[in-house]
Amino acid sequence: MKFTLAIAALTATLSSVSAFSTYSKSVAFARNTRAITSPLFGILDEINGDSFNLLGGGDNDNESQNDMDKAYETFLAQLVFSANDPRLDIIDNIDLCSDPVWLGWLQNKIDTGTDVEEKMALRDLNEMILDIVKRMALSKAGEEREAKDKAEAEAARLESAGAEADEGRKMSDTDVLRKASSVDRSGLGEAADVKQEKISFYKQELTPEIRMSYDDMVKKVLPPYKPGDSPTSVVFAYYDQFDAQFIKVLKERSDNGETESQGVLDALSVEQGKRLEAATANLKEVLAAGEPMRMEGVIVKMSKNGKIDEPFLLLLEANANQAAAAGAQGPAQLMRRLGQRAIEEKDKLSQTKEIKLLRKLLRTDDSDKREELLAEAFTPKQGLIVSTI
Repeated sequence: MKFTLAIAALTATLSSVSAFSTYSKSVAFARNTRAITSPLFGILDEINGDSFNLLGGGDNDNESQNDMDKAYETFLAQLVFSANDPRLDIIDNIDLCSDPVWLGWLQNKIDTGTDVEEKMALRDLNEMILDIVKRMALSKAGEEREAKDKAEAEAARLESAGAEADEGRKMSDTDVLRKASSVDRSGLGEAADVKQEKISFYKQELTPEIRMSYDDMVKKVLPPYKPGDSPTSVVFAYYDQFDAQFIKVLKERSDNGETESQGVLDALSVEQGKRLEAATANLKEVLAAGEPMRMEGVIVKMSKNGKIDEPFLLLLEANANQAAAAGAQGPAQLMRRLGQRAIEEKDKLSQTKEIKLLRKLLRTDDSDKREELLAEAFTPKQGLIVSTI
């Protein structure tokens, strides 16, 4: 439970990384936003106030619009200048943030703005709001679908049980004894040995929520392209975002006759081949160093040159597993040692401590070790600003 809560907190922290740009640009926004002399209050207070008329009408239309703009300006200032993570404020006010009228007002403010830094800050905020609204909608849709599936499964079970009960009432005493005897001979132990076959990831069906979650990514990689772009250039630009689930989405679209998706998959296959070929050449260069310490030195040099990527790490892992399966424990240990050093060097290039911690957690199989990593990461560090002599 502690691990789950800590992971949730860590994920929220990681998600807020993109919000840093909004904070960094909010200073310029503050210079161009009129000063608020009265205390900040929520938009609901503004709307519920006696001076606010949502319906408008007649001579009060302009006054109502001004009141609406004032309320929205106040709410926007709360989001921008809040000391909290903006994502938390958005979630706390999700009903207002997801209001189409508010979103339209914010988009119009972005389109009509003249200050470049202010436009960039508001655009970051708008994208953040849309992303959160979409994720919450997908989560709600998933919960509703799961509840519906459970209800249908329960209804089918009750129907089956009712049919069996009706069949049992029609059975004679002899048939009942014969069926009971058959159940006894089967034994409970044999029934316990029956295991449900686990469905592999690639055979699992894509849910509507999964398809919806990749809509934005699909629009990025499929035509129409900008002048000069092609499936090859698009795959190269977004290669790191092609996860297994997204490939399943493209494969499904291709199976349904969409030639554009198949073109992207073909370009992805070519790009994967190129990267694997480069990783193989890098591994040969490492092994050519001869001694383990020199091999690690080559890896350090490659890391600084940006050559330690996922294909290289996967190639080291595959060679280690192959050597272990063949009984060559020495080469297997060497490959694992080189892989661990490559991972450590890659982590050093991470921009934030949160990403480093998350990578360590994902690589750690022992739950106790993960709890130790989390406890160490979230324990406040105290020290003197100027050490004593």
